[in-house]
Amino acid sequence: MTGGPIVVGVAIEGHDQSAVRWAAREARALGVSLRLVHGVIVPRGSYPGRSVVGVDLRKALFALGHTEVQAMRDEALRTVPDLPVTEDVVECHPITLLREHYRTASLIVLGNDGFGALGERLVRGIARGLVGHVDVPVVVVPQDRDERPQELAGGRAAVVVGDDGTTGSRGALRFAAHRAASRRAPLVIVRTGPDARLLPEEAPSLGADRPPSVQVVIAEERADRVLADQARDAQLVVLGVGEHGVLHHRHRTRPAVTRVVGCPVAIVPPDLDTDAVPAGPTAERASS
Repeated sequence: MTGGPIVVGVAIEGHDQSAVRWAAREARALGVSLRLVHGVIVPRGSYPGRSVVGVDLRKALFALGHTEVQAMRDEALRTVPDLPVTEDVVECHPITLLREHYRTASLIVLGNDGFGALGERLVRGIARGLVGHVDVPVVVVPQDRDERPQELAGGRAAVVVGDDGTTGSRGALRFAAHRAASRRAPLVIVRTGPDARLLPEEAPSLGADRPPSVQVVIAEERADRVLADQARDAQLVVLGVGEHGVLHHRHRTRPAVTRVVGCPVAIVPPDLDTDAVPAGPTAERASS
């Protein structure tokens, strides 16, 4: 195998199945292993229930963490039976744990638990702690992800990438082109917002990565609406961090994309080196 593992942050709510299935298939396609990690936060000081006799909260939280990680391991192996899977359950804040693992990771994958505004805030909190602090893509996978478009496209569903014209989109464009080329999938470049018409209509230079087709979509509507429309039958939406950060007030629509788009969303650092990203097999081998 080449490249680092795909690292999945596992929660204890039991809503990470879609993320684990996607990560398992992606690990198989890239020829890397899968690593499931869970950070246990043990409350300190006084908290409700602390006085209950015979309750070892730390032990109970670790037991819950191990149970959930084992369940996600089983889900991964049902999806890709021969996939190498490792586990890590430690007493640590989830953000700190994921930051520690990114140095050897190909991707970091999170699940979007589908609990509406609350779930989105939780995902935002973890994403805020990772984006801008890790040098690998962070992928958010919706719990109710519809896998039919990718299956119907025979592994060649489009890769959609947002381009706001800033340097923050460079890594996203390279990553999206790299993935589309390696999977022989179309690439759709979306430029939105009030200044979209000022951006060039032609596709930017994509270097050595040559997707079979490249389409540029320019619209002055909100980014989340346009991306959701373009991503209806896509395999992946790719966003850049942006010069002021993906969660900066200038880019309010970007976190909302994880809630309105039905496919995985990758948030990519601007200086990502795609030469270090394993390309994986072409679409024919990936779908076999």
